[in-house]
Amino acid sequence: MPGIASAAVRARRDPGVALWVVAGVCWAGTGWLVVGAGAVGHHGTVLERSAEPLRLGAFLAVWLVMIGAMMLPTVVPMVRLFGAVTARAPGPTAARLSFLAGYLAVWTAFAVLALLADQAFQALVAAWAWLAARPDLVLGATLVLAGGFQFSPLKNACLTACRNPVGFLWQYYSRGAAGGWRLGVRHGLSCLGCCWALMVVMLATGVGSLVWMVGLTAVMVVEKTARRGALLVVPVGVVLLVAGASLLLSALLSS
Repeated sequence: MPGIASAAVRARRDPGVALWVVAGVCWAGTGWLVVGAGAVGHHGTVLERSAEPLRLGAFLAVWLVMIGAMMLPTVVPMVRLFGAVTARAPGPTAARLSFLAGYLAVWTAFAVLALLADQAFQALVAAWAWLAARPDLVLGATLVLAGGFQFSPLKNACLTACRNPVGFLWQYYSRGAAGGWRLGVRHGLSCLGCCWALMVVMLATGVGSLVWMVGLTAVMVVEKTARRGALLVVPVGVVLLVAGASLLLSALLSS
């Protein structure tokens, strides 16, 4: 069975396969958290059950599981290309690990900021009964924000960079672990620029709704990696704007 054996060897050498495996494990972990929490939103449950000193660590741990599930599939083209470029360079393993570390560092920093913003917002809601009585108002505003961002020049620029890993590497690649770290941070920032608004939707839907995770992951993977992913940007923006405006109108009319 030489064909099957050679395919297995290629799979072991393909870093994209490893990323898909890790993403699959993260999805399995997310499903387990959802079942264990007994609810659709699992991140909030983890925070509620964690003691105050451990809350940040618990949030970051679960956030990284979510990032692994949602974002790793979108990085596969870049990681494959980076693996090929570093194959004959000195210290390829260190460079590749540094690249992934830099990428995760960007999303970890965003997670800390998101947690601080969420805690500040929760304090505002607790002190403002009118807003607390209208949760759809918050989700509606978030959907409108995310929908509007779909049409922004920043979104387009970041998506262009993510869809063109060859040009990105040509512009920013340098050898070694330090070069891998810088490239990972740059690519993480581009990825964050593409997806931060959609991730904020995740926060507004309960910081980890499995249904929203699946839908938003599909959108981000297609937008960033599919040949015609650009065609999805406008329809997604329109859907988010219409859904957000409907929620806002409903919440305000019920006042």
